[in-house]
Amino acid sequence: MSQEKAEQIIVNGASEHNLKNVSLSIPRDTLTVFTGVSGSGKSSLAFDTIFKEGQRRFIESLSAYARQFLGQSEKPKVEHIEGLSPTISVDQKTVNRNPRSTVGTITEIYDHYRLLFARLGKPHCPECGTRISSQTPEQITDYAYVDALNEQCLILAPMVRERKGEYRKELEEWASEGYVRARIDGEVRRLDEDIQLARYEKHTIELVLDRLTITAQEKSRFTEGVEKALVLGNGLAILHYAKKIVAQDTENELEQSQQEDHLFSQLMACPSCQIALPEMEPRLFSFNAPQGACPTCNGLGHTSTFTEEKLCDPDLSISEGAVKCFTEKGNLLYTKVDQRHVSSLLKNFEINDKTLWKDLAVEQRQLILYGNTKMKLGVSNVFRFPAQFLNKLEKQQWAGFIPILQFVFRFVKGPLEKFQHTSVCPDCAGKRLNKMALAVSLHGHNIYSLANESIEASVIFFESLQLTETEKKIGRDIFREIRDRLNFLNDVGVGYLTLDRSAATLSGGEGQRIRLASQLGSGLQGVLYVLDEPSIGLHQSDNKKLISTLKKLRDRGNTVLVVEHDEETIESADHLVDIGPVAGQDGGHITAQGSLKNIIEAPESVTGQFLSGAEQISIPEKRRLPSTKKITIHGANFNNLNNINCEIPLGIFVAVAGVSGSGKSSLIDGILNKALIRHLNPSSKEVPGPHKKISGLENVDRVIKIDQAPIGRTPRSNPATYTKVLDPIRDLFSLMPEAKARGYKKGRFSFNVKGGRCEDCQGAGLKTIEMQFLSDVQIPCDSCRGRRFNTETLQIFYKKRTIHDVLEMTVKEAEDFFSALPKIHVVLQTLLDVGLGYVKLGQPSTTLSGGEAQRVKLAAELRKTATGNTFYIFDEPTTGLHFKDIRLLLTCLNRLVDQGNTVLVIEHNLDVLKVADQLIELGPGGGKYGGELVCVGTPEDLAAQETLTGKFLKTVLEKGEGQKSFKVKKLKSQEGIKSEKVEEDSADFNSFRKSTNHARDIIIKGASKNNLRNIDVCIPNNKMTVITGVSGSGKTSLAFDTIFAEGQARYLESLSTYARRFLGRMDKAPVDSIDGLSPAIAINQKSTGRNPRSTVATTTEIYDYLRLLFARIGKAHCPVTGKALLGYSPTRAAAYCAEHYAGQRLELLAPLYLPGTEKILLLDHPKHLPNVIESLKQDGFVRIYLNGKAIRLDEWEEHSSKLKLSKKTSVDLGIDRLNINPEEQKRLAEAIENAFQRGHGLLKICLTDQAGKTEYLSETPANVESDLSLTFFQQEELTPRMFSFNSHVGACPTCDGLGGFSRLHDPLCPDCGGERLKAEYRAVKINERNISQFCQFTIPEARREIESWTLTENQRKVAEQALGEILTRLSFLENVGLEYLTLDQKASTLSGGEAQRIRLASQIGSGLVGVMYILDEPTIGLHPRDTDRLLHTLKQLRDRGNSVILVEHDLDTIRQADHLIDIGPGAGHYGGNVSASGSPAEICAKNETLTAQYLSGKKTIPLPEKCRPMNEEHLLAVSGASANNLKNLDVNFPLGIFTVVTGVSGSGKSSLVVDVLQRVLEKEINICFTNLSMINGTYI
Repeated sequence: MSQEKAEQIIVNGASEHNLKNVSLSIPRDTLTVFTGVSGSGKSSLAFDTIFKEGQRRFIESLSAYARQFLGQSEKPKVEHIEGLSPTISVDQKTVNRNPRSTVGTITEIYDHYRLLFARLGKPHCPECGTRISSQTPEQITDYAYVDALNEQCLILAPMVRERKGEYRKELEEWASEGYVRARIDGEVRRLDEDIQLARYEKHTIELVLDRLTITAQEKSRFTEGVEKALVLGNGLAILHYAKKIVAQDTENELEQSQQEDHLFSQLMACPSCQIALPEMEPRLFSFNAPQGACPTCNGLGHTSTFTEEKLCDPDLSISEGAVKCFTEKGNLLYTKVDQRHVSSLLKNFEINDKTLWKDLAVEQRQLILYGNTKMKLGVSNVFRFPAQFLNKLEKQQWAGFIPILQFVFRFVKGPLEKFQHTSVCPDCAGKRLNKMALAVSLHGHNIYSLANESIEASVIFFESLQLTETEKKIGRDIFREIRDRLNFLNDVGVGYLTLDRSAATLSGGEGQRIRLASQLGSGLQGVLYVLDEPSIGLHQSDNKKLISTLKKLRDRGNTVLVVEHDEETIESADHLVDIGPVAGQDGGHITAQGSLKNIIEAPESVTGQFLSGAEQISIPEKRRLPSTKKITIHGANFNNLNNINCEIPLGIFVAVAGVSGSGKSSLIDGILNKALIRHLNPSSKEVPGPHKKISGLENVDRVIKIDQAPIGRTPRSNPATYTKVLDPIRDLFSLMPEAKARGYKKGRFSFNVKGGRCEDCQGAGLKTIEMQFLSDVQIPCDSCRGRRFNTETLQIFYKKRTIHDVLEMTVKEAEDFFSALPKIHVVLQTLLDVGLGYVKLGQPSTTLSGGEAQRVKLAAELRKTATGNTFYIFDEPTTGLHFKDIRLLLTCLNRLVDQGNTVLVIEHNLDVLKVADQLIELGPGGGKYGGELVCVGTPEDLAAQETLTGKFLKTVLEKGEGQKSFKVKKLKSQEGIKSEKVEEDSADFNSFRKSTNHARDIIIKGASKNNLRNIDVCIPNNKMTVITGVSGSGKTSLAFDTIFAEGQARYLESLSTYARRFLGRMDKAPVDSIDGLSPAIAINQKSTGRNPRSTVATTTEIYDYLRLLFARIGKAHCPVTGKALLGYSPTRAAAYCAEHYAGQRLELLAPLYLPGTEKILLLDHPKHLPNVIESLKQDGFVRIYLNGKAIRLDEWEEHSSKLKLSKKTSVDLGIDRLNINPEEQKRLAEAIENAFQRGHGLLKICLTDQAGKTEYLSETPANVESDLSLTFFQQEELTPRMFSFNSHVGACPTCDGLGGFSRLHDPLCPDCGGERLKAEYRAVKINERNISQFCQFTIPEARREIESWTLTENQRKVAEQALGEILTRLSFLENVGLEYLTLDQKASTLSGGEAQRIRLASQIGSGLVGVMYILDEPTIGLHPRDTDRLLHTLKQLRDRGNSVILVEHDLDTIRQADHLIDIGPGAGHYGGNVSASGSPAEICAKNETLTAQYLSGKKTIPLPEKCRPMNEEHLLAVSGASANNLKNLDVNFPLGIFTVVTGVSGSGKSSLVVDVLQRVLEKEINICFTNLSMINGTYI
């Protein structure tokens, strides 16, 4: 890549969604804004193309294990993208709505708090407050003898506490050490049992060390047991007291006892209360872990309990339904408990079911709800066998409805919540942690009180901390990380938040700023940040902070791409890209790009017209006046609302404004909306937030909240179904004469139900091919060709159009088509009015943008008959909307108001606020600084009072039309700018060259990992730097343990928390600071492993893509006959019969038993036929065929005694006899579907005209021969695992997928012949070759083979992504000189150089820019020719715009470096300093270091004066060496001298010396030693 290209991101042929093969160039290291009308393709370009491809390329550099947890990295539809960096997306959808998530957890500050308290916290007794200290074994013994004298006791050593794993190895080791029992998950088991533990479940394991009665005589034994438990349990011991209960089987009673454990700690325990604190580890302070969570509320801070008030209606009797948790059928919700139980309960306890609930005695109510017996509840008695409860009731034992519901709530939560009362946890008072965790303090705070402080207060606390020297040393990195993160949050304006604030209560703006702060904190450079409308939810005052943050990211050397409609953000951009000109299928073009002036001057740019003032959103000439009707909220006190009173006038357009976090959503959504819902629907479970009262609710008869949530979750939902316009259209088609004649009802014209839809694709029109780690591929259904309906349905026409044609129409086309039908036309006209004329009626709702979904909902409302008393609530409806769309939205909202309704909007957008009739502003700040009513009035009133919102409104209002004059002023300042020629596929970036050079060098300060001496280092960016020095001087400590560890960690922090758990984490390096870091990738010569299962194809992942290809487009054949397997759907089978048997009479049979095959049918033996005769008769069947002979079912009794039913008897069920002609097509299709159903996917066709001629059709791919022993059925659909020789599913069972055995003669497997797979999967072929045969090709041969494939259109579409990945990898392997390798060559035979070049090839293929590549001594094991190739490859990476850092000793490589860092001067304790840094020439000139002296030639490795002579009589002769790639080699090794074997990488050196010579010598020496050491038959 040229330097010019490295300064640009070049996108070629982007066609994701509605993009029209877009090509463009974007300047790197700039703030670029994508804008354009809603639905034009901005997000498709920025997120679905650029972001996805950038992240996909970086993630591919991670291990295959790590990638499986990161979700599918789908390859976008784009020809090529150059200049991409690793990408990070920052959007408003990242805040977790999990009730366990808080500001502290999502910013990971709370994780650092937990670590801080675990390392530096001071434990106290939770009961008496005394500082906790360690306990000695003697103190533990004395306490036990006081507390449990003469009681039986188990002494347990905790070995595993709440950890996942099987622990098979550990259990075996403990058994071998002499331990007999262990308590596993509360159950004592013998270690000699077969103990199977679930690998992915948490387990607790304690070794049973002793069991004894605590008596004076046993004291020394007891003390010894406690000491041993403390040693094994790392300072912890458990004493389990158990009373003597039963004389018989005392041991078993003791071990199974449910008495309490007593935990003792050698580390920390209260001397007076004898309370031992668990191990001080971070999870003790986590409310999401059982070790730290409050046991009562499980770490939620509140409890939800079933209460009488919620469950029962006091004014009803039990017979009238006083207990409200029963279904209409009389069952207790989700259980088998029904009215039989209620009747038995009332009868056995003499309770009158006619008495009102409130009149029942308290004891009776308690009995019904809570029961009188503590009964064990389980799936058996609650869900499956209710008679168990009835038996207990006969004995007057009852569990109670509430305990049963509590058990059910573990499985079904949502619907039962309305019967629960939520309150602050009584034990932890909402603090979420147990008393042990809260008893640990740090400088006057426990972890809860510290997290409860605001971010601003926390900043002050940590800055003013006076630390001891020990605290400084232990907490150095923790304190620095906490301070940095808190400061970044404070800088982006969320300092008012507390760390324990629930994430679910954060506004979108707060959530995004928190994410932005974390990215600022990472300090990365060379990253591509992509943001989706970051101004959403931000007040204008916050917008400046946001833009400042974006510019900070840019100025650190990053590229920032923003999808945005906000005017201020657009004006702040360095570069603009306008996409349009309209939304939907007619959009997807670049209308203009360049500077603001370019956009304004572009005639096609709608954005430019609004920016110039040619188009605008007008201020209304006259505002509506409030009516006398109003809703008043009194004493609103929800979240941060400060007991405010607020009046909301009805019948006008009201907007609520204020800074982010001021309380707008709390007031409107949290109180008003829920109160209205509850008023209109008293049975609703919605509970309004705290307030005194609300008056005026009677003035509203309907409340509707319209948001941008999707109108449907599946592709089956569309605008036609949502607006219900499809109903009258289906009615219309059912009234057509042909439809009436055929008896078609309206259901026939629905693709969601059986009848009229295509059954092959079930009405989807497409078939989705799952491609696992590639994006799924959708191909048109072969049967309906994408039209969703079957042939019969598509024979019904209205005005020459089918139902499919209608669904393919745009709203505009349909409005004209149905203009004469008012019932349909009025709905379509409404959709047209809201600007959706371009949307297709059948367009899947999942493809609609948020703004489009919102307008569909608006259209559905506008078409309804107005009541005049409807209250509409919109929460930030301008999200994702362009100026043009906002104007259209305001027109719709005003229509709703003009119908007499009330529209209330929560909004920041000034274009909406300026047209509102009345504004309500909350504030003045966010969080605890907000929650007040600042001002109420018209926009002019707010502007006059100059509130925070009013100041911005004033500017807009004073301009009047004035956005035009405002923009003209902007243009005047740009008059001197030379006009740029703007094209769709190019742009002139010369103006950016100087201003965008933000790249920073990598500056490391205070690195002290291992032996590094607190060194400071500067590494130039985008250069090839070599770190050298004597062995052990600290090179790897600097390059890998410091630079790489920090660079990778910072990027991976942008991934999901779930994904990061599986990626492994390098220890954080001890370093003061690192600035200028880029995302880091390490490439080393780590061994490819000696695993015989790994091959070149598996290592490069080519085999993974091949497996996917063979599973998806491979043609299965019979492994016995070699014939292709064929499968028929009912539709295809009917078409086959119509084509091959037209005019003939057929009998269709369903095989019930097929001799000689393994096909599973209805009968597993013909002798079972009598058992099904009666049910077949009841189902209307007439004939059964035994070995081809027909028997009527109604005559079965008279024939059955004469029949001999054996395993050789074929049994077929007669389905239908019919002539094959067009009139019988429907009957034929139904008969075949019935036959497939009865025959378990197998159909038998008999020609009545040709006796004895039969044919089988199988629903699953099969080859059914007349000789049934040759018949083969494909048991299940092909999957990639079937082609894996590393999986039991696909591997040859004889050789276990190895392909052979370790033996000299006939090493190949006799079954698979070395192809490693089962026979049925070796019979799957593409182009007449199976997957194993394909892998025998060399790299160029494999490429040519793929290029020769002839694929159908659907096959090409399915295979496109996988083929592209395979060809790309093959090409890169050729480029790095590995063309001689075969794909099936074992990875264990690859040299280190070959393995490294394979990894380097993948990195060159990624095409990433701005990455830091770190290599550890890459020239080890390389021939000089291969070293040149390696250096060429490294320079390619550098020239793309990456930094390349090498740890190296090779002088040729050192001389090629741009920059050299010499670590030394010695090794170990004598190293760890930077001896010299600079270019190789500069260091060589100074000649001060050991490296410099070798570079300059002052020091060299001396050559011997003469070589030792070779003795011809002392030779090791190797003959016929053929290991790996050796060609039957004969070679002599002289003894007694220094011999070197050399050659290019992969030439066979190691194969000759290690795999042949060394192994033979070891074998011979062992034999000699064995013979010499045998004396008189005894080994010495």
